[in-house]
Amino acid sequence: MIGQAYFLREDWHLPLLVADRLVAPAGTNIAMTDSIPLEAMFLKALHIFFPEMQQGITFFLALCWCLQPICAVFALRSMGEKHLLPAIAVSLLSACFPTFLARTSHTALCAHWILLLAIGLYFRAVQPQASYKPTWTLAALTSLTLLVHPYLMVMVGALLGAIPLSIFFREKRWKACRSSAAATLAAGASILLTGKVLGYWGGASGGGYGIYSMNLASPFWPARSSLFLQATQAQADATGGQYEGYQYLGAGLLFLLAMLFCRKKGWALFHQSMIRNIGLLLACLALTIIALSNRIYFFHTLLFRTHIMIPGAEQMRSSGRMFWPVAYVILLGAVWGVCKVWPRGAPALLSLAAILQWVDTRDLRQSDRMAEAQLLSPPLATDSHLFEIMHAFEHVEIYPRLECDATRLEEDMPLIYAAAYQNASVNTMYTARSLPEGACHLAQENPHYLDDKTLIILNGPHRLANASSWIDRTQANCGVVKTLILCAKKNLNLPSVPPSTPLPLNQTIFTSSNSPLHAELLETGWSGSEDWGTWNEGYQAFLFLPVPKNTKTATVILKLQAAPGETKKLKVSLHDQILAEWSVSPEKSEYLVTIPTLSTENIHLKLDIDHPVHLPTDPRFLGIGILSVKILTPN
Repeated sequence: MIGQAYFLREDWHLPLLVADRLVAPAGTNIAMTDSIPLEAMFLKALHIFFPEMQQGITFFLALCWCLQPICAVFALRSMGEKHLLPAIAVSLLSACFPTFLARTSHTALCAHWILLLAIGLYFRAVQPQASYKPTWTLAALTSLTLLVHPYLMVMVGALLGAIPLSIFFREKRWKACRSSAAATLAAGASILLTGKVLGYWGGASGGGYGIYSMNLASPFWPARSSLFLQATQAQADATGGQYEGYQYLGAGLLFLLAMLFCRKKGWALFHQSMIRNIGLLLACLALTIIALSNRIYFFHTLLFRTHIMIPGAEQMRSSGRMFWPVAYVILLGAVWGVCKVWPRGAPALLSLAAILQWVDTRDLRQSDRMAEAQLLSPPLATDSHLFEIMHAFEHVEIYPRLECDATRLEEDMPLIYAAAYQNASVNTMYTARSLPEGACHLAQENPHYLDDKTLIILNGPHRLANASSWIDRTQANCGVVKTLILCAKKNLNLPSVPPSTPLPLNQTIFTSSNSPLHAELLETGWSGSEDWGTWNEGYQAFLFLPVPKNTKTATVILKLQAAPGETKKLKVSLHDQILAEWSVSPEKSEYLVTIPTLSTENIHLKLDIDHPVHLPTDPRFLGIGILSVKILTPN
């Protein structure tokens, strides 16, 4: 919604999908915000006629829910089954498919109807004497699906590639599959070119292939089932990320599979179908292997592991999703097969399966209704007050930026959402892939002087320290709303920022991740704390040292080490006055700086570091590491 709201209010310009006011001033590509660029461009063309239209995400969700059963019926008819009862059964089974119902929170990936449409086009394309139209339609669909979501494009592309393989193995001559192979190559070239022009290929993945995978037990394990309440997702999640590979087929479909394969005729039909559709079989096997990743688990038992990764694996880090088209092929094949294996009993079996699937997904549907109700509920009074304050500003800056620290994602996203709906520029955004121009640069987190149209929102554990910096170094006016601190040039008429808790004197304060006392101490310019201490990133870092009132002078002892390689020159300043200059070696050592006169109880030490470095095994720009701080005062 945020990506579309910004995109729709901008004039057409190049780069086409970049929203300039989102992650300002760099801008960001709405493909990286999963804002369904295909729909966004269509709505933008209509925006001149409907200027009040803010987004089309809710419309897209409605479209997905309506088209899901329709495209399932289309796919079943494409397989040759055109009777009414099987159509009703497959529509209910697909509309109550657990994988579909569990995906509502990720709108672009709710478009499972595209997979069903692609499966239908596949079966029409491989029919004897079929025209070229279904194949080229599927090729066009594959290219367009990139503009819905790249994961869906890979799935649809696998089904497109299955067509020439199935035709070749059936006809045993290349000439028969020449057109379908040309369509596949044309779609691939179109995707590469479109992705290049629209900026799809510049995003960097955060990794996770082998973590966000599918558990081998997932299709049959009734997690989130309303019939088997004792089964949980955690029981089939060996990595902590296999919720992305949630693939439960549902009690109704599992019932149909049991009925299909309990007869020899069912196995014979399955064998014949695989021979006729060997391309589809190979595509499903490939997608299943990608979904399982290079670490295959059955429940919590590791069955297979390799360090070999397929090309582009890290870009498909949530690989567990790749089983979706396989699941829908299983669904369609089960309905079609039961009609063939049980011609007289099919009406009763399909009816029972639809009822089972409906009952089994009751809790999932209830969860979707609750999510919808939450989205439609009016804002709380405190939220309305915050949004009224934001409405007076044209620029909103949130610190820390999500690119630097995404631990406050759920608190920050409503703020970005509010900024989007008043078209105020915002300096941060949660994206599916990080872009170089919007990457985290800790130097950008430092306070700067404000104009009348800029609002600063401080969040997270360092907000009191950051507010003190904004007040002391830029004379900003800051106040408290809920758990946030807001700062601006003008007085916001908000409750005052509470004073920071003084640090203990004459006591060593460690900066490691298991030491809670340093939460306010490391102000800006520092990376995440590790078990030994904390690295700085970039050329500057700040320390916030609140001391008790009436403290007149203090000596600060810093235990530091330079990044491996060479000695670093370090300047220590207070209010632009240089207090000390050190040569910090890679060995851990203590360095002392004396502050002769304290005019305030909030000490903001600035550390200037020369030539930070990139280490071969670390993407960060490291200067010095800090292990501990100790503040000494005269007795």
